[in-house]
Amino acid sequence: MSQDCIFCKIAAGEAPAKILFRDDHVTAFFDLHPAAPTHVLVIPNRHIATLNDLTEEDTDLAGRLVLACKRAAEETGIAESGYRVL
Repeated sequence: MSQDCIFCKIAAGEAPAKILFRDDHVTAFFDLHPAAPTHVLVIPNRHIATLNDLTEEDTDLAGRLVLACKRAAEETGIAESGYRVL
């Protein structure tokens, strides 16, 4: 965990957020300042600053993040109408 990273604090439960779901690997929560009617952030529970910081050992985590995006779409009712992952 990075001490100054707001996302690490949210994942650790140390900063407030409207959590959609959390497991041992990822946390999904609603954006405080949404840019769309449904705007959910999906983050790893450990600090990874950028995609460039992923390693081969993170292959499973990367897959979990993508599946968490799918789950977030399902749980918010937008899976069938369509959604974007950025």
